[in-house]
Amino acid sequence: MKKLWIKLLAIGLLCLIPAFMNAKKIGVLHFKATGVSSTTAQVVTDLLSSELVNYGYTVSNPDAMDAAVGEVIKCYEPVCAAEAGFKAKVEQVVYGSVSKLGEKHIVQASVVNVSTQEVIWSGSLSAATAEDLDMVAQRLVKSIAEGKKTGETVEVGAVTEEEEEEPMRRRVFYTTGIKAGALQPLGGYGESGTMFHFGALFWYETPNLVVELGLYSAFSGNLGDIEGTANEFVAPELSLLYMFSRQDISPYIGGGIGFGILSLNPETGFDPEAAYGIALNGGGGLVFFRTYDIRVLLDVRYRVNLCQVENFDGPHHGIMLSVGFTYRPKFRFCGGCGGGCL
Repeated sequence: MKKLWIKLLAIGLLCLIPAFMNAKKIGVLHFKATGVSSTTAQVVTDLLSSELVNYGYTVSNPDAMDAAVGEVIKCYEPVCAAEAGFKAKVEQVVYGSVSKLGEKHIVQASVVNVSTQEVIWSGSLSAATAEDLDMVAQRLVKSIAEGKKTGETVEVGAVTEEEEEEPMRRRVFYTTGIKAGALQPLGGYGESGTMFHFGALFWYETPNLVVELGLYSAFSGNLGDIEGTANEFVAPELSLLYMFSRQDISPYIGGGIGFGILSLNPETGFDPEAAYGIALNGGGGLVFFRTYDIRVLLDVRYRVNLCQVENFDGPHHGIMLSVGFTYRPKFRFCGGCGGGCL
């Protein structure tokens, strides 16, 4: 058995060899420093080189390129960069600049195909502070690897401070919103028909998890007929949602628990009965424009209200369909003791 595992491991390693051999060879040149120190420009090229390795490239950093050519390479246009890449025996070369305009750091990068001397990708990103340059490098390399514009690779957790200052696009942490829709009972609720609901919610977000604190009120659709109707109020309700994507369109699933009041009006004309109890929910939905301040929600939940209403059979459960939006307020408040900022 031990020999079998050794053979399988050896076969697996042999299968990986072609993948490593086919990895693109790319060189990174020294970036031109304009209004910044050469150390800052070197940090940017080091970050780019490291990120390119993470994306599976075989990378020659600026020092390796200099050693291969035999001199310090100062190329800031495609033909010169391609000639340096030919001498260093790489397939593509990254060149560019780091400049400063006021307090803003601007990183511009281009990728040239060594064999054709054609620029196959070019883009730039701005950072409000030097501390954001690592995120700039991550986004530039992601864009290079995926062949996309830098604006198309934005995702939650990878929005620069400079982009946060643009209208409608921020790194989101705390948001509030409203939602409305219909609740279709599947049982209980005094045999009420379709109900309508309106609610409010508060989201605390991390890149993949959302803690939702909400409340809602649901009422029977036939407001003109008091008899045979149901009214439900749930507050507070705490849910945990898992986001499958950090991009602008993200599906999610989750569930939660809350405290609810259910009031049922019998068709016989007797006084309404009410009770208190636990309310549970589970389901999922879609978030649109997730990297923006204002997001649109489409949510579907299965809900169960465990209230024991006298003279009415349970469980009181149904499907709730909601449409809503969340919004990040424009104020800023930083809590003490290491608290976050709103």
